[in-house]
Amino acid sequence: MELIEVSVDRVIATTDNDFAVVLRSAEKPFLIFIGRPEVMVLYRELKGIEAQRPLSHDLIVNLIRAFDIEVRGIAISSILDSIFCATLLLTQMGEDGGERNEVRLDLRASDAMIVALKTNTQLFVSRGVLDQVADATPFLDLDDGMGSTDFEA
Repeated sequence: MELIEVSVDRVIATTDNDFAVVLRSAEKPFLIFIGRPEVMVLYRELKGIEAQRPLSHDLIVNLIRAFDIEVRGIAISSILDSIFCATLLLTQMGEDGGERNEVRLDLRASDAMIVALKTNTQLFVSRGVLDQVADATPFLDLDDGMGSTDFEA
């Protein structure tokens, strides 16, 4: 599977109750719509704002670190029934420093983006997904006041 690097550019409010994440590849920006709770976590992560207490994603990252597990890759790997799916590749290191166990986990694209940001891991998108998504440049370049606005928590 061909993988293309993407970055989480920003989160936007498309309407009062709808939110999207702008992902950018070298080829085009595209949108993934996510729920308000996930957009709040992504926004805080992008702005470097820590929660007062650990949230679910913090727990996941803390477990990964506590058990000496390496995040080897995170990819938005497919679109099934209009839902973005992602894959998290983890490797647990053995006591001798060698790889002991490799696991691939299915997760939501929003969770994949959050884990990538929290672990400073490069996020990828499969060629198949990138070929299916619309180029968001026209939407993002609207300057008539009807386009997207940056999300504010």
